[in-house]
Amino acid sequence: MPIILLFSSFLILLSISLVISSHRNNSHQHSFSIIIACRNEQNNLPLLFRTLDALEYPRHLYEIILIDDASQDDTHKLIRAYCLDRENCQSIIIEQKSADYKGKKYALRKGIEKAQFSNLLFTDADCMVPSQWIDSFNKCIYNGVGMIVGYSPEKDVSSFRRFSQIITADFYCATINLGVPFSNNGRNLYINKEAYDQVDGFEKIKNFTCGEDKLLLNLIKNTEYKIAYNADCKVYTHPQVEDHVNQQKRRYGQFPLSSPLYKVVSLFILLFYLYLPFHIIFVKDWLGFGIYFVSFIIFWIVGLIKHKESFYIFDLLYILVYPYYLIYYSLFGMFSKWTWK
Repeated sequence: MPIILLFSSFLILLSISLVISSHRNNSHQHSFSIIIACRNEQNNLPLLFRTLDALEYPRHLYEIILIDDASQDDTHKLIRAYCLDRENCQSIIIEQKSADYKGKKYALRKGIEKAQFSNLLFTDADCMVPSQWIDSFNKCIYNGVGMIVGYSPEKDVSSFRRFSQIITADFYCATINLGVPFSNNGRNLYINKEAYDQVDGFEKIKNFTCGEDKLLLNLIKNTEYKIAYNADCKVYTHPQVEDHVNQQKRRYGQFPLSSPLYKVVSLFILLFYLYLPFHIIFVKDWLGFGIYFVSFIIFWIVGLIKHKESFYIFDLLYILVYPYYLIYYSLFGMFSKWTWK
C-alpha cells in the first residue's frame, strides 16, 4: 500500500503540473526562421508546401529554409521549384551525407547557419503545420526561454496509438512544467539560436544516429535558458505503418540518452509496474489499486483537456496496458538493432 500511495501521489503531482501554461500573452511579433530537413520526401512535400503557404503570419517576419539532405529521389527539384518564386524561402542542397554528423544533424546545422533570425522553428517534411503555427509559438516566447516543445500527433491512427502519443505528450508537458524536462519532439519545436550557440549546436552530439532534439534539450536545460511547452498548436504527421516496430524501438529505446534523474525515475517506474500485478494477485489490495487507477484517470483527463483531445471508453483499458507496452519497447529498443533512414 505505501508504494502504491507514493506512485499515486506522483501521478497527482504530474496532473497538477499539466495545468501550468507557458503562454505569456505576448503581443510583440517576433521574426522566425523555419528550418526543415528533407530526405527522400518527394511524396510528402506537396502537402507540406500547401500548409506552409497557408501560414497566417506577416510574410516579412518569417523565412523558410528547406534543406535536401542528399536525397535519392526528386526532393531537391521540388524544393528548388517551391523556393523559386517565394522571396522569403531559400533552399540548400546537400550532395552527400556528412561523415562527421550522423542522422540529419548536418542538414539542420546548415539550415541554422543560413538563418537570419534568432527564433528557430523546426518541423519535418512529412508534417502538416497549422495556419496559426508561428503565432502560437510567438505567444510562448519570453525573455530567457531557450526551447519550446510542441505537440505533434500522428493523423488517422488506431485508438491505442492515439493514446500512446497523447500520454507521451502529457509526460513531456508535465516534466517541463516541473522544471525537469526529459524529452521532446523535433516535428514541432522552437529553439532560441543564442541557446543553440551556447551549447555549441550539434558538435557535442554529432555521433548519435538520432535523438538530436532530445540531446539538445539535455544540453540547453543545463544552461541559464528555460524550457517551455506549447500545447495549443498541433502539428500532425503521417503515421509510419510499414516501419512501425522499428519506429517504436527507436522512439522508446533512447533510455541511454536520458539524464541521470530520468534514469532513476524510470527505474522506479519499472520496478513499480513489475511489482503491481503480484501485489494485486497475492495481497489482494483492491483499495490500493483503486487509488492508483483513479490517480491515473485524473492525470489522463487533465492531459486530454490540456491538449484539447477527446475521451474514449477504451482509454480506461489502455491505462492498464500502456505501461507494459512502454516497458516492452524500451527494453526491445535498447537491446536490439533499429535503423534510421
